[in-house]
Amino acid sequence: MKMKSLIIMFCVVFLTVNNLYAASMEKLNARIERSHNYLKEIMETPDTAVPSYLFKKCQGVIIIRQYKAGFIFGVKGGKGVALKKDKVTGKWSAPSFVTSGEGSFGLQIGGQAIDAVLLIMNKSGVESLLKVKCKLGVDASIATGPVGRDMEAKIGADTAFLVYAKAKGLYGGLSFEGGIMTQDNRSNEKFYAKEVTVKEIFNNEVELPDSAKELVASLTKYSSEEVSDEKQEDDGNKESKESTK
Repeated sequence: MKMKSLIIMFCVVFLTVNNLYAASMEKLNARIERSHNYLKEIMETPDTAVPSYLFKKCQGVIIIRQYKAGFIFGVKGGKGVALKKDKVTGKWSAPSFVTSGEGSFGLQIGGQAIDAVLLIMNKSGVESLLKVKCKLGVDASIATGPVGRDMEAKIGADTAFLVYAKAKGLYGGLSFEGGIMTQDNRSNEKFYAKEVTVKEIFNNEVELPDSAKELVASLTKYSSEEVSDEKQEDDGNKESKESTK
């Protein structure tokens, strides 16, 4: 227990120190562009695309890249953006910058880069991002998002986040992990050229910067189009009919 507490405390300190140094505007714009590119990549691949009905149902999204490496001790850190969708109008907010960190201990080797899209499915998920830090799986429940044949899988009402992730590299291990998501307030202040809270960003009380407009446009497209749910059902019916001939 002491070792677990020590690792988690290390992650909190790491993230706090990391946030003391705001990234440059160039790096912040690059973070948004990378997030947009990954969103398009995952949505344009049939095996990984988020079902359209979930995009319509979700209350927000986090797009983040994490890096994990270690031998005996493992630490995962990452940076990304979070956006909230208005339940009434369907309008997406400007992006709020976030960071993440995890600590692990056990038999582990290798390194890995993980790109992930986390759909925020309920009020609890949105409220967790308004906290200074949130421990995923503890402060808010998390589950793997359904795709393809599992598209109709039931999702618990208390599930705050659905994860769609792609890993690059090798990582093996038996370990416990605790994921922490934190507000990147320094980067938000740099990006919007003023001190601003996550709540103000989510409530669209800031002007949407040009560098984020394409990302918001894509989110609007994916959460409003009548995509493949009906099409997949029609295709399935066609295959069924053909098989009975």
